Amino acid sequence: MSFDAETVLESTAMPEKARRGIPRVMNRLLGQTFLYQTCEDDKEDYYFVHRHRAVFAALLSIAGFKLLHDDYHRIFQVVSDFGYCRQRYKLDESLMIVVLRKLYEEQAEQLNLATDPVVTIGEVREEYRTITGKERDLGVGQYEAILRRLRRLGLIEPLDGRSLDVRDSEARLRLHGSVKMILPVQTAEEMEAWLRRYRVTEEESVAEVRQNGRNGSNGR
Repeated sequence: MSFDAETVLESTAMPEKARRGIPRVMNRLLGQTFLYQTCEDDKEDYYFVHRHRAVFAALLSIAGFKLLHDDYHRIFQVVSDFGYCRQRYKLDESLMIVVLRKLYEEQAEQLNLATDPVVTIGEVREEYRTITGKERDLGVGQYEAILRRLRRLGLIEPLDGRSLDVRDSEARLRLHGSVKMILPVQTAEEMEAWLRRYRVTEEESVAEVRQNGRNGSNGR
C-alpha cells in the first residue's frame, strides 16, 4: 500500500482548505520555534494550530518533535527530541538567556504581574555583570548582536515599538513568556545550578537551550 502526503492528511478528516494550510504552518513552526497569540503576525496561524492541535502534534511526533503549549501566555513551541535540530548558542548568548529568565522570575514574583514583566537595559546589563563578573562584561556591539538575536526569536520586545538601543540604560524591554519555555527550569535551585555552571566556565563553549530550528528567527 502506497502513502503520500495527501493520503495521510485525508485521514485527519480536516476540510480540504485546512489541509492545504498545514505544510506552510508546519514549516513556520519548525523554522521559528514559537507562535505567539499576542503577536498580530502570528495570531492567525496560532489559532489554526490551536484548532487542529492534535493533528499537528501527531504529524510532528512522527519526525521526532514535540508540540508544547503555554496555556497562560498562549504560546506554541516546537522542540526536537534529538540534538540534530536544536539551536546552539555561544556562551555569552546562553548567559543572556539565563539573565532574562532570572529577571523574568524576579519581576513576576515581586510585582505579581498578570502581564509580561518589563525591565530596563540597565537592569539587564547589571544582572549580567552580577552573574558573570565584570571581567565578562560585554561591549556595546556584543550587547546589540545578542539582544537583536533574542528579539528576532521573540523573547524580548522594546516597549512602545521603539528601536533597540543598548546605549540607553533607561530603555525598557518586555520579557515574553517564551523566556520561561526556552529555559524550562522549575525551581530556584535549578536556576542556581544553571548560574553555578556558567560562573565556573571560562572558555567560549557552546551551550544548548530548549529551542529547535536552524536559524532561530521568526522575523520579529
